[in-house]
Amino acid sequence: MVEKTLNPKIYHALLGVLIAAFVLLKLEALTLPFFWDEAWVYLPAIRTMAEQGPSIMPGSIDADLYTGHPLLFYFMASTWIKIWGYSLPIAHSFPLLISIGLIVSVYVITYHFAKSYFTALIAAVLVIIQPIFLAQSSYLLIEVWLGLLFVWAFYFYFTRSWLPFCVVIVLALWSKESAFTLVPAFGLLALYELATKQLPAKKFAQIALMLVGCFTLGFSFFIIQKFKLGWLFFPRHANWINLDEAWYKFKGTLLTLFVSQGRTYFYAAALIVLAIAQFVFKVKLAKQPYNFMVAAVIFSFGFITFASINFISTRYLFGALPLLLISLAFCLGTLQQPRYQVCLFIGLMVLGAINIDKSHKTTNWSDVDLNYTRMLKAQVHFITYLKQEPPQAKVFAPFLMLTNLSNPYSGFIDKPFLNLSSSAQDSSVVYYINIPNEPDAHLNQLIETKQVVLVKRIEERQAWVELYKKITY
Repeated sequence: MVEKTLNPKIYHALLGVLIAAFVLLKLEALTLPFFWDEAWVYLPAIRTMAEQGPSIMPGSIDADLYTGHPLLFYFMASTWIKIWGYSLPIAHSFPLLISIGLIVSVYVITYHFAKSYFTALIAAVLVIIQPIFLAQSSYLLIEVWLGLLFVWAFYFYFTRSWLPFCVVIVLALWSKESAFTLVPAFGLLALYELATKQLPAKKFAQIALMLVGCFTLGFSFFIIQKFKLGWLFFPRHANWINLDEAWYKFKGTLLTLFVSQGRTYFYAAALIVLAIAQFVFKVKLAKQPYNFMVAAVIFSFGFITFASINFISTRYLFGALPLLLISLAFCLGTLQQPRYQVCLFIGLMVLGAINIDKSHKTTNWSDVDLNYTRMLKAQVHFITYLKQEPPQAKVFAPFLMLTNLSNPYSGFIDKPFLNLSSSAQDSSVVYYINIPNEPDAHLNQLIETKQVVLVKRIEERQAWVELYKKITY
């Protein structure tokens, strides 16, 4: 593919405008407390590590805090807040910078393979308009970091830059267990290149040895953990491996990567454009983009297979998405006519705006949709109310809200609330917190049978938090 249109500086400027718009969109999120897994898993571990001293060694903090995961991301995040401070904007700016790095990396890497700034810009746009990316981009969670490492691993593989390739692979392996799927994926890719005579047998053997070496270095974390703590993998997580539900979860992962948040339209458009390019304009994908797409598919299916046999959350799948979006950009960029380029760019922006608006307005609560900011604001206002008028009896709070009220690291409170209960069936409870992202069947029954009365309701658009009081006779 050869660039036929605008000066490269125009594409760079458009990318800069998109990144500026992205940052403006995220400004509000930088000032809000932590959400879901941030609040109850990552922040306690990161803050504790910052206070005790950043480290990547197993057991450097209580294993219950980091749940046996490799510690590189915790090390980086704790170093960041230890240097720059613990405020909410400072803490959230660390993942935001990683997210900007991912956008720029997708742009640079796509251009390297496609030799088209238009295609590179389309790849960056495809990433920016994904609600899952926009939501994850300011979370102190690991998924965007993994996505960044994955795209560079593929770049270094195809440019045959073996030292940085090995470095990036090991960094990924020291970040999270799911990154170990890179090793067999690149092994299969090398085997594919060997079978298609793109790779000599000697180089294939060298790559295989490199992958074994990377695996050994990456797995050293768990070996050390075994010696220090007595187990390779966190016992609770090891017990979650379940083959019985694998097919059900596999179908769910396909839905997440290829259907959810409007992604079906992107894949359909890419296939249509590729077909028109090949059969009408006789334009075919170049060799490197084609090989990249093959590699992305190999890795993605290995990645989702790994996810399907373990405990799964939708956000875990983000790591594979940038690779797939780059592949879509290769397809969409096969046509270089100026009118097509303008229409495609505008069409993607419109479709992205529609999906982003839906993600803001949805009443399904998760950490991959943009409505989370409304839930956080409702919680902030509700907890401010509780501080001003603290209940004088025991309060039931569902799990995540209990974390927000009892752990200062969650970003909501300076000191823990006392007299909390995690069970709505606790007979000593007088007050009950009701929140839509954590429905409790027993509390719903109490509300329906009018055994409790509404004391306070805080609303933020479709998000709300309620406080009920038990009726005593």
